[in-house]
Amino acid sequence: MADETTPLTTGIPPAPPTMPGPVYVFPGGVSPRSRRQKMHQFQWCLGLLFLIILIAALVLVLVLNDRYSTPYVFLATNSTSSRNHSISTANDTLERLESITSPIPDEPESEWALRKLHLNQSVSDWAIGEGIKALGDRELLEEGLEPTPVNSPAFRHYRSLSTNPQSRKLARRGFVENSATLSIARRFNYTKRPGRSDIGRGPKIILPDPTSNIKCDFNAKYRRPSGICNNKNHPRHYGASLISYRRMVNPDYEDGIGLPRGVQHNGTTRLPPAREVSAKIYRSSYETDSNFTVMLAVFGQFLDHDITATSLTSSQEGESINCCITNFNSTVHPECFPVTVLRDDIYYSKYNLTCMNFVRSAPSPTGHFGPRQQLNQATSFIDGSVVYGNSDLRQNNLRAMVNGTLRMYMTADGRELLPISTNLEDGCNRASKIRQGRYCFESGDDRANENLLLTSMHLLWARHHNYLAQGLQNENPNWNDEMLFQESRRILAAQMAHITYNEFLPILLGRELAEKKGLLPQMDDLDAPDAYDRNVNPSIANGFAAAAFRFAHTLLPGLFNITKNYSDPESIELHKMLFNPFSLWSNGGIDRAMLVASNTPVQRVDRFFSTEMSQKLFEGTSEDTVPICGLDLVSLNIQRGRDHGLPSYPVYRKHCNLPPVDTWKQMADAVDSDSLASIKGIYASPHDVDVYTGALSEPPLEGAIFGPLLACMVSDQFLRLKQGDSFWYERKVGPQRFTKDQLRAIYNTTLSQIICRNSDGIEEIRKYVMEHRKDEPNLLIPCKDLKDFDFSPWNESEQPAKWHSAHFSSSLTAVRVLTPESNVTIEANDSLSLATDLNKPT
Repeated sequence: MADETTPLTTGIPPAPPTMPGPVYVFPGGVSPRSRRQKMHQFQWCLGLLFLIILIAALVLVLVLNDRYSTPYVFLATNSTSSRNHSISTANDTLERLESITSPIPDEPESEWALRKLHLNQSVSDWAIGEGIKALGDRELLEEGLEPTPVNSPAFRHYRSLSTNPQSRKLARRGFVENSATLSIARRFNYTKRPGRSDIGRGPKIILPDPTSNIKCDFNAKYRRPSGICNNKNHPRHYGASLISYRRMVNPDYEDGIGLPRGVQHNGTTRLPPAREVSAKIYRSSYETDSNFTVMLAVFGQFLDHDITATSLTSSQEGESINCCITNFNSTVHPECFPVTVLRDDIYYSKYNLTCMNFVRSAPSPTGHFGPRQQLNQATSFIDGSVVYGNSDLRQNNLRAMVNGTLRMYMTADGRELLPISTNLEDGCNRASKIRQGRYCFESGDDRANENLLLTSMHLLWARHHNYLAQGLQNENPNWNDEMLFQESRRILAAQMAHITYNEFLPILLGRELAEKKGLLPQMDDLDAPDAYDRNVNPSIANGFAAAAFRFAHTLLPGLFNITKNYSDPESIELHKMLFNPFSLWSNGGIDRAMLVASNTPVQRVDRFFSTEMSQKLFEGTSEDTVPICGLDLVSLNIQRGRDHGLPSYPVYRKHCNLPPVDTWKQMADAVDSDSLASIKGIYASPHDVDVYTGALSEPPLEGAIFGPLLACMVSDQFLRLKQGDSFWYERKVGPQRFTKDQLRAIYNTTLSQIICRNSDGIEEIRKYVMEHRKDEPNLLIPCKDLKDFDFSPWNESEQPAKWHSAHFSSSLTAVRVLTPESNVTIEANDSLSLATDLNKPT
């Protein structure tokens, strides 16, 4: 029997004796030699199989690597191609902008759509009668309407866009013209053609217009307050106050006449509500641009108020209009265009607010049938009218009539403040502050109290006028009040213009682009040719006023640093500075305001806004009896553009000769990807995008804070203000010119000098206060190191010119002027009131 030592090869019966072991080991009886051969074969098979697997694996790796490396190479190539395309597009855009060194011609007015009907005088008279009847019906309606509650956010907004009595009279005439055009259109079944079109410029409308009855002396040395008599060919209209805004491109109204743009490009679907656009596209962002300060926005607003003042529709007596009426039995005013607030609004739903008050801009008279236009109450020129006013009446009211100075309020400690306003219904004064002896202020512009920083800028320049008047009197003791006032006013306007073109515009456009466009002062070449061109219309463009120059709203941060150093975190919210100028009554109040503007960095120019602007504008206070919920400035800006019939974003791009954005693919080259995704989510087509939305969504040009479209629209306007102003401070000929020595004194002006000279006690400042750079050219320097203004070039005893030869009197000699606008004797009265009742027969 087998035991533990039984060999496996021992024969076991009945196996043959030659078998080395049991059959389960070598079944079939295999010989030892055969076994070794089989083993070798088996090993070779295993090796071969392993080699085949290895080769197959290598081949598979190579194949897979080849397969996936191709897409990788493609993607890398595509990425490079995309970058190259972006660079190429940016270079092309910049070259296009740089090539435009003269004003872009405005789009010609559309032809009158009803020209084949040959309207006779009886039909025109009928239409005018219908317009006068519509005005009468409106005024009857206004008698029964309740005005907006005083000190409500809507009322404060109305006061921030105040309309003067002369504008109200002209707006009534504009309403008649617009209603007459609508009557004609209905009578002859006019319908707007598909796409962007309007009814066009029609026949004349004969209504009383005493504003053409003016008098000009084109050899006068000083500007008229109203801006008239600047252009010999168009003395009443080019750049003057109380005229229509100029149209870069023709309007795009829903009905082709005056109904706000509200339908998408497809002609059927409504545009998204302005508040919805604001909430979904203009989201909050607090990214700051530390290179620039809030002073950029403050000076920008001050400058904006010098050249634009859109007139709002108001009642016959100037009261505000309430468009958010809760009484369903009440009739809504025909000039209402309220902002719809959706019930699921991210902010206003908490207040159950479904309507944001919005009154349309007043219609401007044009003297003919045609689409609706809007009225600019300000002069278009950079002339200091924001300090002095736009009329003889207002200017004289602000003057002290002594030594050429402006009237000021002297505090008990000897500080000069602006003249006080005691009107409790001005949207600013508050009973609690009046009891403390603190009032709001009067200035050359009704919007001076809108925010603390703006009021401070008004005070700064009013003090500066008196500084100039005192300096001129020291040089020329024999000069009378009129001469001192007018020459101080002339210098101040020149300094405002110089700061605009030397400090402000180079930041917006980039100094290199500003230089190539001829928008820098001619400091290095006093003998450069005179840039004036009487064929250039300097009047403010509608798109500039209602969209492009509202860019500063995106600059404003939510919090302002109110300390004197750069590290202390103490701040104040923006909305608490609106209609709140009372800190100026405290000693050093203007200093703190200027330091706030100088110390606080701005936000970037983009589609992002602080919630202080998009939710809390003109928010009420605890002492108000009305809801404290504020307004959304972004919504109001978009709504204003639609109210004015501003065409969409692609239209303005085409006008500026920029690469087209007619498709989403083309638009991807113009705006950043995040903005594009948001825009596509709410607008159906690029042709629906509001110009305000599109312009703010463009990335800035290199070295600038503006994207291409804003750069185009703003540079075009400021080219016009320079080339189309016969009183421009760098003029080389005519009685308006400064001497070379006087120009050198003006060229030395910086905004920092104005601040240092006219603050209560600021001791150090950066030379360029709109910039926050801390490099050597812009380090903090003592105010005492800034040069004083050099008055010596104005010393009449040392100058060869005869100063007294100029006309200094405000009453000018009659001159008969024949112009394309009128063949009339231009009379001396500078008052532009509409004296004739429009309801009387013409």
